[in-house]
Amino acid sequence: MEEEKTQKEHNPYIVALAVLIPAFLALAASSATNVSQPHIAGFYGATQYEANTVITCYIISGGLMLPVTGYLVRLIGKKLLMFYSIWVFCIGCLLCLLAPNLQALIAARIVQGIGSGAILPLCQAILLEVFPPNRRGVAMSLFGVAAMFSPLAGPFMGGYLTDNLSWQWVFIINIPLCMLAFLLVKIFVRSDKPEKLKYKKKFDIVGYLAIVIAMACMQIVLDRGQQYNWFDTAWICWLTGICIFSFVFFYVWELEYKYPVIDIRVFKDRNFLFGTIISSFINVMLYSTLLLVPMFVQSLLGYSPSKSGLAMFPRAVICLIGLLVVGELSKYIKPKILAVTGLLIMGGSILMLTQLNTTASIESVILPNILLCIGVPTAFVPITAMSFQTLHPTKNADAAALHALFKNIVTAIATSMSATFIARVSQVHQTYLVGNLAHHNPMFLVKLTALQHKFLIHYSEYTAARKASGTLYRELLQQARLASFYDAFALLALMCVVIIPVLFLLKAKKTKKTAA
Repeated sequence: MEEEKTQKEHNPYIVALAVLIPAFLALAASSATNVSQPHIAGFYGATQYEANTVITCYIISGGLMLPVTGYLVRLIGKKLLMFYSIWVFCIGCLLCLLAPNLQALIAARIVQGIGSGAILPLCQAILLEVFPPNRRGVAMSLFGVAAMFSPLAGPFMGGYLTDNLSWQWVFIINIPLCMLAFLLVKIFVRSDKPEKLKYKKKFDIVGYLAIVIAMACMQIVLDRGQQYNWFDTAWICWLTGICIFSFVFFYVWELEYKYPVIDIRVFKDRNFLFGTIISSFINVMLYSTLLLVPMFVQSLLGYSPSKSGLAMFPRAVICLIGLLVVGELSKYIKPKILAVTGLLIMGGSILMLTQLNTTASIESVILPNILLCIGVPTAFVPITAMSFQTLHPTKNADAAALHALFKNIVTAIATSMSATFIARVSQVHQTYLVGNLAHHNPMFLVKLTALQHKFLIHYSEYTAARKASGTLYRELLQQARLASFYDAFALLALMCVVIIPVLFLLKAKKTKKTAA
């Protein structure tokens, strides 16, 4: 009893630091290898698609741990599960360093992903436990440091280590930090004994297999869909059907089964249901722009990968500062006002990206990104706090796992769809624009003649005509791609506004009378 009392007296901010370090490592590991992918492929003599499996297998294995987090918490407790997760993650990093070939590296990344899967929902559940209800905004702002800042900082850190040392350092740096995290968790996180319930001895193998099959099929379809022209390929259609059926089966089975692997009934809580939906939309905005903006900067503005990564780094810094500031503001401003303000700032900042062109400076790209990462924490912190506000504390572990799983699925789909959207819509714009490259268009004839005269200085008449036509066609392809980015950014900005009415379905729980 005395030990338990002393554990309870720990400052919640110290406990937050103890659980945020492993959460930061787990999420940064998912994006830090993105910039190292060409180096990994070259080291093992693999293709781009083969090396991409190093990234996707980590996401899949981590996602497969989310449904069982609640079960494992009830079985062994949050602190012990955090111990095991950190050690498995650390062992996975060590195996990545020792991998003699790409297949061994993929297996090691699966081990690393299994260790990372439960860390984020455990971090969220522990923060909700150590901070009082009237300070949930502060707790969720600290959680946002791991959930939002680390994926943004991961590519910059991975790129720096890869360029200045080697890609192996992306894994080496995790090992001493894992040791530090293990020590802090051991000292500062309160031990929690699992409840003595009969269903702990049973594991819902059918439900778990259903979600494993669903997520594995989904990830394969999202990874290979664009490469194999999506539903024009029979096996992608079959995998999509199996994926949808498995998700539906999982949902129905978990509702009806006596001992579910995860308590899916937490979605009956209105705040949690709609809060999870809105949080997923925020993730869509964040990760879609995280993919599209560097793609825009590199393919249309001609910047190098390292410079485009550097241009995105202020976004991570602003997001970190915003999360800490909004955590304090949430104590004085109503959550819904903060959330609406954040969504409007996000929509306006993404709309600013539609004003860019092929002559835009890097500063004009940084400014909308800074505004976006002011809006993200302003909306993320109050929405996440309200999502868990009306849940019973015993449901926090299940709810945090479902919250992370749902966002994981929606974000994976949105990220894949963003890349496909650019590829397909640019083809549509190309179809409409190609009609302007016709000899009955006087403007086209003027430009073509002017280019031919320039090329005649160095080439023959025939070669000059071919080069002039080719130059105008390349300009058409560039304009079509630019228009597709405009459409993608406009659609994301519209989504920020459309989701606002859902926000008013959340209930704000009054805690001023119970705070005493």
